[in-house]
Amino acid sequence: MERPELRVLIADDDEDDYLITRDLLSQIGRPRFHTNWAPSYRAALQAIELNQHDIYLFDYRLGEGDGLELLREALARGCKAPIILLTGTDDWETDVEAMKAGAADFLVKGHLDVRLLERSIRYAMERKRAQEELLEYANEIERKNRDLAQAVRVAQEATRLKSQFLANVSHEIRTPMNGVLGMTELLLLDASLTVEQRDYAETAYRSAEALLDIIDSILDLSKIEAGKLQLERVDFTPAEVVQEVLKLISGRARSKGLELNCHIAAEAHGPLRGDPVRLRQVLLNLVSNAIKFTERGHVLVRVSVAEDSCGAIQMLFEVEDTGIGLTAEACGRLFEPFVQADGSITRKYGGTGLGLAICKQLVGMMDGQVSVDSEPGKGSRFWFTARLQRPEGAARAEQAVAEEAS
Repeated sequence: MERPELRVLIADDDEDDYLITRDLLSQIGRPRFHTNWAPSYRAALQAIELNQHDIYLFDYRLGEGDGLELLREALARGCKAPIILLTGTDDWETDVEAMKAGAADFLVKGHLDVRLLERSIRYAMERKRAQEELLEYANEIERKNRDLAQAVRVAQEATRLKSQFLANVSHEIRTPMNGVLGMTELLLLDASLTVEQRDYAETAYRSAEALLDIIDSILDLSKIEAGKLQLERVDFTPAEVVQEVLKLISGRARSKGLELNCHIAAEAHGPLRGDPVRLRQVLLNLVSNAIKFTERGHVLVRVSVAEDSCGAIQMLFEVEDTGIGLTAEACGRLFEPFVQADGSITRKYGGTGLGLAICKQLVGMMDGQVSVDSEPGKGSRFWFTARLQRPEGAARAEQAVAEEAS
């Protein structure tokens, strides 16, 4: 709602000019104005200090000072109301200077009439209102940003506590589970067990192994989220890691009648520096999944060089199968925690959906990427890269050869 009356301070050392300006204001229909007069520079400053006016009209000539100086002083003291400068001469340079100093407008007294004055005041008040709304909007955005930052900190702390809790619980569960496995394994060595008893014991042992795998996965994911999982840096041969994985998984492939093959580049047979345990974990997960979701055909593991430099080598590991395949939508969310391609996958094949999420995190820690290319009914190709360092002696020797060749 428009205010019924605006309070105006006219700063002018000429009473006749003040009266003329006051009369022009009185002829404006809306809004109504209540005017006060400051006949000097000092009186205007005192009035500004009281902060009781909605708009100021300053004459450019004020005896001991000028309106431009008064404008700057008023703004320096925190004046928020619009200030319009009035002058007896039409000076373009003064006009520009006034605008730069922060004046709402610059009017020439000789050209001043009711319409021009009303429009200047109206525009000044509208501009002030728009600026206030913009400032309030900026403050609201700042408040929301602070609230959002606080919410992010709370969420991060909740995630940290959750990860710490899962890590602690998983660690505590592993101890009794290892006891269950050990005792069940001892029980299976007893030759006096009946066929039915042995079957029960073997079922218990397999169930305990499956539960321990789940616990290990939760423990790994919790450590990664808590930032407590560190990669080793040791010299190893990637080809030996691949062969070890294939040896571990070959029995499962044979039981399903699948061909299990590999093609390993020559560079993978040389020593490189990295974390063989975590590389083995990622490979074992991908190859195990390939065998799990393939009923006939083959599983092929390929190792090649994606990028080579003097100090490091980016290895590309691929696991290709002729299994059930995946839709594009399933591929897009496959590496998220607790996600399977769909509910039927979990019912038929089992699994928590943690394995690929852990693989993604581990590959990221190895400065690599992981992804999948797949099509329903046509198999899948999972691949990942890992940056492995060359041993210091080998890196120096290769660099010397490169420098000599150049």
